[in-house]
Amino acid sequence: MTTNAENPQTPPVPDFPWMRVPTERGMKPAVGPQGLLLEDVDVRSYGDVPDVWPYKSDMPRGAYPPPPHLALTGSYSIFEKVEVWSDNVRTLYEDAIRDRWTSAADIPWETLTENPEHIERAICQVCTSFSEQGYLTAQVISSWFEKIAYGFHEVKNFLATQVYDTARHHEAFRKRALANGGGLGIEGPGIFNRVIATSMTFTELVVNLHVIRGTQTLVTLEALRRRAVTEADRALIALTLKDIKRHMAYGVGHIAYYLSRQPRMLDQVHNWLSRAELFLVADQRKDTPVNEALIILLGDTAAEGRAALEEMRRTFVAYYLNRLADARVPDRAARLSAELARFAPANRATPSSVLLRPAAEDPAI
Repeated sequence: MTTNAENPQTPPVPDFPWMRVPTERGMKPAVGPQGLLLEDVDVRSYGDVPDVWPYKSDMPRGAYPPPPHLALTGSYSIFEKVEVWSDNVRTLYEDAIRDRWTSAADIPWETLTENPEHIERAICQVCTSFSEQGYLTAQVISSWFEKIAYGFHEVKNFLATQVYDTARHHEAFRKRALANGGGLGIEGPGIFNRVIATSMTFTELVVNLHVIRGTQTLVTLEALRRRAVTEADRALIALTLKDIKRHMAYGVGHIAYYLSRQPRMLDQVHNWLSRAELFLVADQRKDTPVNEALIILLGDTAAEGRAALEEMRRTFVAYYLNRLADARVPDRAARLSAELARFAPANRATPSSVLLRPAAEDPAI
């Protein structure tokens, strides 16, 4: 420790070795109207996300590494940026924190009204399925935390918000099933759940969870929102949809980044999609309780409900193809599984560029 000999009244100036590490100093980011954001502080050396993270410890990006004998190895196995990154991840994290909601306070449960028994039972069956999906997603995403290196903290932060979001979806749809005189329904076949849970790489998980399951959930909820009769049901669906769209935005962004750096992996992405589509179709075919519940909820008669379910399938395929085109997978229409191909837009085209989408416009979602 040093002192100022010329002015003995000046307090000693601390001078420790850890104060002299060569990390970048002088950061004074401006605070904008939305507060101090990740993108405001992750700049210069702190915002430099390397293509390969070189450290196996828990060292934060931008910190100075300790001596090798003091660096404790973590359980990480993903050290390449291309395996997890999306250019929109910082913004999506801030959006997720800002848009958080609670099922207890932000859904007007008091607006629920008594339904005919078959309607309430159908609602409860669909809510059971959504609650099950939320629980599974939270478990699967959290299992990847220990694999992703600390150098990609923005991704880990965003995924943490998705775990929180989907745990809340599990909770909120469970509450809806129990809040209006109903009860939980039958567990689904879980065929597509197994595709998600057994994804071998993180990008395969993103394909299965954020693009395919995300699109299916989004389209189903939108169809149900148009038929909802209480403010509680509309609010529950609207809040969940906002989360799902944010999760999908990360998924589309990650796949686009992944393929922009590794275009040779396009065939592998198609292989993942082909496998997942077969399991999705099998799940839909076997999930009689949800199919019949949707028929009841989407139409005033059985015929109207079946027609609405068919239209929902067509909407799913069109939206799915467009999200893949956004993710630099523009040629999926020609490779759809046979069961999905029959729902494809009649005027679809196979784009020759990632800038082109199928001829069908995005559904109004």
